[in-house]
Amino acid sequence: MSLEDWFNKRWYLEKERASLLSLLAPLESLYRSISRRRRHRALEDPPPSLPVPVIVVGNITAGGAGKTPLVGELARWLRDRGMNPGIVSRGYGGRAKHYPYQVTAQSHPLESGDEPLMLHLVTGLPVMVSPDRAEAARALIDYHQCDVILSDDGLQHYKLWRSLEICVVDGQRGLGNGRLLPRGPLREPAERLRTVDLVVSNGEPQERVKSQCGELLEFQMKLAPSSWHQFNLDQTSTLKLTSGPEPGPCHGVAAIGNPQRFFRELRQLGYKVTEQPYADHHQFSAQELQFDGVTPVIMTMKDAVKCRDFWQSHWWALEVRGQLPDLFFQRVHHHLQSFRCD
Repeated sequence: MSLEDWFNKRWYLEKERASLLSLLAPLESLYRSISRRRRHRALEDPPPSLPVPVIVVGNITAGGAGKTPLVGELARWLRDRGMNPGIVSRGYGGRAKHYPYQVTAQSHPLESGDEPLMLHLVTGLPVMVSPDRAEAARALIDYHQCDVILSDDGLQHYKLWRSLEICVVDGQRGLGNGRLLPRGPLREPAERLRTVDLVVSNGEPQERVKSQCGELLEFQMKLAPSSWHQFNLDQTSTLKLTSGPEPGPCHGVAAIGNPQRFFRELRQLGYKVTEQPYADHHQFSAQELQFDGVTPVIMTMKDAVKCRDFWQSHWWALEVRGQLPDLFFQRVHHHLQSFRCD
């Protein structure tokens, strides 16, 4: 069991809550103090504003909660309404030679990070990566004339000015044991949810999650399979297919924050899944995915972009898209209209 798995098991499972994690209380207290100080400093001395609206999609827990699919849907929605959105990201897992780094179809995930590359491939929109997201946003405005910026993650990146904050909560796992890092999964105290503009539950929230977040869970997002992909011979584009392998045995590969969600989706589609979970952002080698050479291997799009250099014909990538209520987009539209009037 990896260290990440060890912590996730104890952060999110009820029976593990009074475990060895209590020994980490002094570190939690230190983290709380640092987090509070950073938040206070950001409120006292906010960063310079930008000339276009900036929508930050993030969460307050460590690991994935569904931010990236929501960014993808918002980006498509904005583009379909005649706007010119751009996406900024920290590019976790990547290390470019220079920043800001513009993601292209030829980018390698070790440079761009897996999520920025996936977002560029599935949306076709400009994506800029930098540890300084404000720098990346200015580059999008200057070089691509973007009129709205979406930040994939970055709720705690207070150097980036934002006009709208959206926090995503995992509907199944919620806020875990409600403790701050490293005793629990929280990057910021649960009270932070009351300061954001919109809270989205990724999936139907469990009763425990409802009790943690209460009336703040205003919107629900459902992740639904949308299309199948296989990489073309050029390895920089995908062949979009209307159907995947025949339902039956498969190896399900997922290196995301909550792999079980992906495995459940595959089972709902009729597959008998042999689970192959990996740590979030895991960098694959060709040897790791040589299971039997025949049984279909089905992976997330986020993982597929890391495997395209050694892609094989019996591998498939399943793209999922977020489905959100009309009222959510109405709220975003109202914000954009208000921004133009200010």
